[in-house]
Amino acid sequence: MGKRRRKQHVRGRPGPGARGPGSARAAENGGAGPGFGARAIGEVIDRGVAACFPHARAGPAGELVRALARGPSHPEGPALVDLALGEALVEAVTGAWGRGWQPADLHRMVERTHTRAHGRLSAVALGCEARRYADAFVPVRWRQQLDAVGAVSPPDGNDRWAVPLTPAAGGLWGDGVPSIDDRADAVRVAVETLALIRTLPSLPRLAPGPGESTGQRAGGRAPGAPGSPRAAGPAGGVDPRIVHRVTALLAKAESTMYPDEAEALTAKAQELMTRHAIDVAAVEAGQGGDALVSGRRIGIDDPYARARVTLLSEVARANRCRAVWSRGLGFATVFGDEGDLDAVEVLYTSLLVQATRSMVVARPPGSGIGGGGAPSASATRSFRQSFLVAYAHRIGDRLRQVADATAADAAAEHAGSPDGGSLLPVLARRADAAEAAAAAAYPNLKTFSTTGRDAEGWAAGRLAADRAHLGTEGVLGAHRGSRTTPSLGAA
Repeated sequence: MGKRRRKQHVRGRPGPGARGPGSARAAENGGAGPGFGARAIGEVIDRGVAACFPHARAGPAGELVRALARGPSHPEGPALVDLALGEALVEAVTGAWGRGWQPADLHRMVERTHTRAHGRLSAVALGCEARRYADAFVPVRWRQQLDAVGAVSPPDGNDRWAVPLTPAAGGLWGDGVPSIDDRADAVRVAVETLALIRTLPSLPRLAPGPGESTGQRAGGRAPGAPGSPRAAGPAGGVDPRIVHRVTALLAKAESTMYPDEAEALTAKAQELMTRHAIDVAAVEAGQGGDALVSGRRIGIDDPYARARVTLLSEVARANRCRAVWSRGLGFATVFGDEGDLDAVEVLYTSLLVQATRSMVVARPPGSGIGGGGAPSASATRSFRQSFLVAYAHRIGDRLRQVADATAADAAAEHAGSPDGGSLLPVLARRADAAEAAAAAAYPNLKTFSTTGRDAEGWAAGRLAADRAHLGTEGVLGAHRGSRTTPSLGAA
């Protein structure tokens, strides 16, 4: 009898008629009490996910989390819970990838919704999912994103990574064993992370994922179809030597204390990227065929999210791309040629750093000595919002002037070649293809405009973007007259 009861206990099934001290409470919780069986772990996790909301520490979610922290009626109950949570997290990542989420998108969403602890756990789950594929079947850009978020799978044999704990001496369960409260906190992080990943909505597929054929484009289009994103790879983007030179220029622009020098360096970076795009366009003109479009997602968060996405949109337009803002998800999707997307990404990142630095240095009216005291928080926010919006529009003007002048010079240089007259049409087709891809991915696209209500902030922003001479005075001089604020796409 004793042997049979031991065997049943290991399987998590009490003997006939057996009722432990926690059985009544387990029945009230639908199997989630101290006496729930090992076979009910998955059900209890699902119920915890269904009842979960951010920072839930009481109510059904809190009770279920504590039940999972204690584990089922099994000698290795907590370990079984940890294993099941890990498997569920990896399965959730698999589903999210199938719904169009890339590693950086998922990690960003988890961290911005919860905490860094949730973000770290999602990174481990991403690493576990990526480990299921040979390196040759993981796209280059996915591997770059995995490395960027720290997606490293745990060592072999560590099946309890979903509930990471540091043994605490003198804990509730004895020396060297974590307390039930610490364990409940770790389980809560796992359940909240799982709940979020499972409920992520579907997104447009921007590129094939791990293990998928790189010949199949997003949306089921055949390879080479206009407006179809293409797989990221070594042959799809900018020459690494160009990227290195541009990055070095922008690093200098970010570090210099002289605004004129920063603007000149940024203009040079835009010129280099445009020149490279023209060189590629010359090859495309000789080969013929349709423009190929890819997509990138770039995080856009508060403060001043509208101003940030305005800057991104201006940089995108200057480089023949189209940006669409998904405000609720905290990112914008930029569509365009792979090389043009590289230009957008590096330029936007650097310009945002430069704009933020200039904005902090500029002071709203009323600040400083003799200004009547520090301005209110709302006045500061209005000033900075107007500053960034004006900066974005003016920078967009100047980047387009640099790009147009560079393209015109290159077209004149190639005028005598057989394909010289095709350069500008090729670049125009890229811009048209980016617009078409954005419309296809987001058929219900809405437009919005950004404005600046603080006149001083608007003037300061334009001055910060307009104080440098970026090139030939007649071509790249200051823009005069009013301008209409363009519409920006929002999903």
